[in-house]
Amino acid sequence: MRLAAALVAVCSLAAAGLLTACSGDEQVQVEVLDDQSAVVHEFVVPIGTEAALDAGETVELVPQVLDVQVGDTIRIRNEDVSTAQVGIFNVAAGETVTMRFTSPGELVGECDVHPSGEFRIRVSEA
Repeated sequence: MRLAAALVAVCSLAAAGLLTACSGDEQVQVEVLDDQSAVVHEFVVPIGTEAALDAGETVELVPQVLDVQVGDTIRIRNEDVSTAQVGIFNVAAGETVTMRFTSPGELVGECDVHPSGEFRIRVSEA
């Protein structure tokens, strides 16, 4: 599987579980949540995704652009055998990442599970 580094760098990590992600001149805050929290947007990287990509198949598990509002949550669960890069989220095999968007802005990163190779999240005020 092609493992691409995220275009978005994590700028800081606060003790309260808040991350500030940078995309260009913008900074968007996200809060790391317990994986049992209720979510608005959930995506699963199923077993066999790496094999499908290695075989040259088109894989589209997330939209190229996801519009969310401040307060929305996202969960990405990787059930496959290899790490998946899903925009700003680097999700190891067997791991789950759950976050809440706490400020507006735009996050863009490389994506293994969309044919465009990019996953963009636009966060607007509620």
